[in-house]
Amino acid sequence: MSFISEQDQRFALLWSRIREHPFLLETRDGTIPRETFATWMRQDYLFVEAAIPFIGALLPKAPTRHWAPLAGVISALEKELRLFEERAARVDVQLRGAPPAFACHAYVQFLLTTAAYASYPVAWTVLYAAERAYHDSWKVVREGIDPDSPWMPFVENWSGPEFAGYVQWLGEELEGLAAEASPAERARMSDAYRLTILYEIAFWEMAHGAEGWPGTDSDLAEAAAGPQWNPDPDAATEGAWSHMAGHTEGEEPG
Repeated sequence: MSFISEQDQRFALLWSRIREHPFLLETRDGTIPRETFATWMRQDYLFVEAAIPFIGALLPKAPTRHWAPLAGVISALEKELRLFEERAARVDVQLRGAPPAFACHAYVQFLLTTAAYASYPVAWTVLYAAERAYHDSWKVVREGIDPDSPWMPFVENWSGPEFAGYVQWLGEELEGLAAEASPAERARMSDAYRLTILYEIAFWEMAHGAEGWPGTDSDLAEAAAGPQWNPDPDAATEGAWSHMAGHTEGEEPG
């Protein structure tokens, strides 16, 4: 049994929790409150910003065949930030300046700590599981969302064929890394896989109404402006992942 199949079998219930989360189903059905979706936008914007240094920290550890694709991922993430700003301008959401919610903060710290201290195969496992979770999640939304929904550009970004090919490539490379790993390393990779799925569930929970910090009524953080990635947020943005076709190949995972 492949490494990914083994993990999917072990954590099938967790994958179901992701795919059946109310945030996704309500977005698909057009019933999600605007402010709930706006909460997700603000927090995921912060998460995507943090994903850039996460990928950057992987480059010194990466085999040479991964250099160009990882550089392409950084470019794609910057385009995703522009997508967030374009959508925020369209729907009049104040995007920048929100402090991180508890789940977002914890997930970001997990990412950056993994990049800094974990082995490359463990960090790659986290990257695959996170990107796979988003692809699977937004495919659920795509199955029934109104094509005219203001959220459709997000759906297209993470459920489209370019992102699917990228996720498949991540999985193929993960299988190669797992095949070369010792039993102890594979166990660490499995634990990272599990933790990433749990953080993905926690992120949807946060977006769906659990955005506070445990035990407090306020996070006591002041909103502060951050970098503006899209100088013209009213302008349409190109597909974030279309340029990755030159680095990765593959069809959409089943």
